[in-house]
Amino acid sequence: MKQEKYIADIGKDGSRGLGTLDHCFNQTTQAFLLSSGLNPGMTILDIGCGSGVMTCWMAQQVGPKGKVIGIENNENQLHAAQKRADSHALANAAFRLCSAYDIESLHEQFDLVYCRFVLHHLIRPVDVIAKIFQILKPNGIYVSEEGIVNHAFSYPFSHVWGDECVRLTPPWVDYEGVDRDGNVGIKMVTKMRHAGFRVLFANVVQPLLITREEKALLLLGREELKRHFLEEGHTEAEWIAAGVELENVINNDAQIIGFYGSCQVAGVKPT
Repeated sequence: MKQEKYIADIGKDGSRGLGTLDHCFNQTTQAFLLSSGLNPGMTILDIGCGSGVMTCWMAQQVGPKGKVIGIENNENQLHAAQKRADSHALANAAFRLCSAYDIESLHEQFDLVYCRFVLHHLIRPVDVIAKIFQILKPNGIYVSEEGIVNHAFSYPFSHVWGDECVRLTPPWVDYEGVDRDGNVGIKMVTKMRHAGFRVLFANVVQPLLITREEKALLLLGREELKRHFLEEGHTEAEWIAAGVELENVINNDAQIIGFYGSCQVAGVKPT
């Protein structure tokens, strides 16, 4: 099977681009987790924990009688996450170098598994969903949040943002293009039901970036994506031109950015 490759180059302090996701989604994600059943004392797995922002927040919610394990396949991300947990003196947050495909190697059963913006990087997300079902305790909860790139837009239109729309494939098709399915979020209800979950709730979140400061978040982590941009056949001149257009979007007070849509789905493993 073809091996996935994360498209961003992650520095030793973790990905700067995750700051945009944190700004756009953390508040609604936290509310979704609480409404889905996150409670003190739980044992939680955070798949693709990034720099550990949500891992640490969940560790605070479950308290000293609970614990959260965050996994990543990138050592730089894990270093940043552990540093964050240490700064908050969170003894109940632990981090492991582990692929989403190998979560059974943790030898743990969980009350809740949380996974945000990870499956769109995978060629076989259905394999991970099946493994999540296996490692959950009976009545365990899977809180999924995955993107819908077709929801991204700029108004007035700019080619630099919101020009990624692709034809939606059926939910049993695991990826589009070469490496990933940027619209996997819209397929999660079907995929989770097929894996055996009883879907409790589903929702779509669409953040809007309307101030210069908010739109400037699109610059965070941009350099991490340059290598991928060039590997796709674009030129250095095109990269520079896109940067100029992005700066124009940021500085234009009339320009609104609709960030990627996020499909939130909560499901329970039946007894």
